[in-house]
Amino acid sequence: MRTALYIHGFNSAGSSNKAENIRQKLAPMKVLTPTFAYKDFNAVLKQLRSIFMMQKIDVVIGTSLGGFLALYCGATYNKYCVAINPVTKPHETLRKMLGENCNFVTKEKYIMTEQDLAVYQKFTEKEFAKIKVNPNKTHFLLSLDDEVLGDHHYLEEQYPGCKFEYFEGLGHRFAAMKPIGNAIEKFEK
Repeated sequence: MRTALYIHGFNSAGSSNKAENIRQKLAPMKVLTPTFAYKDFNAVLKQLRSIFMMQKIDVVIGTSLGGFLALYCGATYNKYCVAINPVTKPHETLRKMLGENCNFVTKEKYIMTEQDLAVYQKFTEKEFAKIKVNPNKTHFLLSLDDEVLGDHHYLEEQYPGCKFEYFEGLGHRFAAMKPIGNAIEKFEK
């Protein structure tokens, strides 16, 4: 049986409605949906390394900040990757999250600091910048009306040869499951 890893976005969790919908949409595929505490990005990276060491992951799927990590994991571990509205510069995107935050799913409260953003920036510049995505294994699902990240067309220049699909009316949260299922079906063939 194939196994997928779903990496949720910032202030979400592995128990979110989207994670549950992905599990249902991809059944009977096994779908892992862990929760990542993005406040401690080094712990997130350690958790991901452990997952890839302990599990045989065939597909990595990620939304927003999870899409950033899906791109990284797909390239690092040579796995099929579905990046949904991915952040590409988290230290810039998360700047508006400085201060007190509350996870939408777990209701956990925490403080995002400049030091936290510095960890993201260091990783982005030292590690993420070096990745070489496999165009045959990288599929982008992008919203034309992403109210958080805006226009995603620059990704085509940054990641030439990858599969790009654009959708209207899905916003940043990208609630539609059918395109995700279709992207995985293309991998399965």
